[in-house]
Amino acid sequence: MFRFIFAIMLGFISFQGFADDRKIEFILKNGDQVIFEKSLGIDRMKTSAAPRSLSFQSPVYKKPMTYNGLDFKDVAASAGVDFSKVEEIKFVALDGFVASWSKGTTKSPLVVVTDEKGNPNGFTDIGEGKETLNPGPFYVMTTDPNEYNNWIWPFQVYKIEFNYQAPKPDYYPTGAEDKPIIMAGYVAFKSTCISCHSINLEGGDIGPELNIPKNITEYRDKEYLKAFIKNPNSYRAKSRMLKFEHLSDQQLNEIIEYMAYMGSLKMLDKINE
Repeated sequence: MFRFIFAIMLGFISFQGFADDRKIEFILKNGDQVIFEKSLGIDRMKTSAAPRSLSFQSPVYKKPMTYNGLDFKDVAASAGVDFSKVEEIKFVALDGFVASWSKGTTKSPLVVVTDEKGNPNGFTDIGEGKETLNPGPFYVMTTDPNEYNNWIWPFQVYKIEFNYQAPKPDYYPTGAEDKPIIMAGYVAFKSTCISCHSINLEGGDIGPELNIPKNITEYRDKEYLKAFIKNPNSYRAKSRMLKFEHLSDQQLNEIIEYMAYMGSLKMLDKINE
C-alpha cells in the first residue's frame, strides 16, 4: 500500500492534467564521502539526454510493450556525474527496494524509462503479490530484454546513488577471497537478491533480513531454500518474491553456501543502532 500511495503522489501528476513535475534525486559519492546531492526535474533531463525507444516482449507483462525513455549516461551527465568513473550505482524505489548495478552487471546500455508509449496514464499497473503497483515515477531498463534475469529492472525509482569508489558492503564475505564457491555466491546474491533482502541490515527492505540475529541457513535447510527460491508461490500464494527458475542448481548452491558463510560474519551490534 505504501508503494502504491506514493506512486500516485509522486509519479503521475502530469498524467492527471497537471504539469509533469516528476524528478530524480541524485547522490554522488566517492567511497563514503558525499560529493553532492541534487534533484533534477524531467524537463531538465529531457533537454540534456538523448531519447530512447524500447520495444520488446515484456518479461513482466508477458506481452509486447513499447516505452519512451532517456539515455542513462546522458541523464547522469546532466546531473554532473562522470559515468566513466562510476564503479557502483544504487537505484532506490519508493518502498525501499534497492537495485545495485556495477560494471559488468549488464552489457547493454541503461535507459531511464519515462512512460509507456500510447498510455495516457504513463504506465500500466503491475500485479505484485497481493498488491497492484504502478511503475512510476521512473522505470530503469537495459536495451537488451534478455538481460532481465541477470539484473531485475527497478521501477518506482525516485533516487539514484552513484559511487566512484564503492566500499565493500557489510554483506561482503570477508576472508573468502580464496573460496571460489563463496565468491561466486556473493556475486550472484548481489545481482539477484540484495535488492529485496538485507544481510547485516544492508540491502533492500522488501524481503526479510537474512543474517541477524539468525542466519537463514540456521533454520531453513538447503533443499527447502533451493525449492523456495525457484518458486516462492509454491509455498506462499501471491508471494511478492519473483520466481528464479532460471538459476541452475550450481548457482543456487553457491548462493546458499555464501549465505551460510555470512553466518560467521554477523554484525549483531547493528541491531541496536
